[in-house]
Amino acid sequence: MMKKNTFKKLIWANVIIFLIFTVKLIFYPYALAPEDLGKAILLYEELLLPSVDNFVVILLLLTLIAFFVSLYLLYKFNDYGRQLFIVTNIIMLIFVFSDGYVVFDSIDYFLDSISTALIGFTIAISYFSSLSKEFKKKK
Repeated sequence: MMKKNTFKKLIWANVIIFLIFTVKLIFYPYALAPEDLGKAILLYEELLLPSVDNFVVILLLLTLIAFFVSLYLLYKFNDYGRQLFIVTNIIMLIFVFSDGYVVFDSIDYFLDSISTALIGFTIAISYFSSLSKEFKKKK
């Protein structure tokens, strides 16, 4: 039986993994890649940079805001948070297709796997555990 406190820790784990993944992608994008491969990838990305669509960037930022709002609502056991959490994660999956080639190193794969497992676990617990009765629609 899942307790409220444990579920809240699961929400915090989602936030922490997301922030670690973001910091890793921004500051250490190719930390484990061989030096020559890292340079080649950076040169390739510089060529693609002008092709970034402002519309996609705005949608991505709105989706990220909605993701954090959904986590807050889940933390407060609001039913709309469950729905928003699923929708934002589906939209984030669709954003994979807006990018060209992406190179992940082993740390990226590990963090992505943990993040995916946490997201799935959060959805499963919020809908299929005894805590599902705690989620009430706020008016």
